[in-house]
Amino acid sequence: MNIKNVYDSGASNDLEKIELCQSGNSEAFSFLVEKYKNMVYQLALRLTGNYHDSEDIAQESFLKAYHSLHQFNPSYSFSSWLYKITLNTIRDRARRKNLDLAQSFSQQEDDFPEQETANTRPLFSGDSEFATNPEEWQVRQENQQAIQTAINALPLPQKEIIILRHLQNLSYYEIAQILHIPLNSVKVRLHRARTQLKTLLEELK
Repeated sequence: MNIKNVYDSGASNDLEKIELCQSGNSEAFSFLVEKYKNMVYQLALRLTGNYHDSEDIAQESFLKAYHSLHQFNPSYSFSSWLYKITLNTIRDRARRKNLDLAQSFSQQEDDFPEQETANTRPLFSGDSEFATNPEEWQVRQENQQAIQTAINALPLPQKEIIILRHLQNLSYYEIAQILHIPLNSVKVRLHRARTQLKTLLEELK
């Protein structure tokens, strides 16, 4: 069976570009960079809270992905594979540079011109609608800041799974692939992370 038949059009297009890269067409990789650069950058920014580190992490992750394309398993999505590479890059960088992955977000909105940032994007789907008045908007902003502060205080494994599920909107199956853990373990870890997050939010009140 042709492996492309089990892919949607987007994933099939990814596979075509990967096959071109594996055949020596390095320019085809620019398509994948353009398609996934915001995804990789946002994950790095969520976990580090640092604009410059996030840019470096994104560049390093794509470089690793390019040099590892020969190891890519086409039975998995390229995005899940890239998520895994990015998470490993963040962990390695944290060990090398003693990067504090639990730090609060200190960047100001002016540091991110004309782009959506981890500070401005709603943290959970229920916060996606705009507030109808200034008071409601202020309360929502304060809630967002409290949630982000609580997420930053989580241990890295819990922080990762909260971000992947609630901020990156990935399915349990995708998270299992990325973290290389059983599906049931995803559910257990996510439940524990949510419980810890709730406790931290209560302490911030």
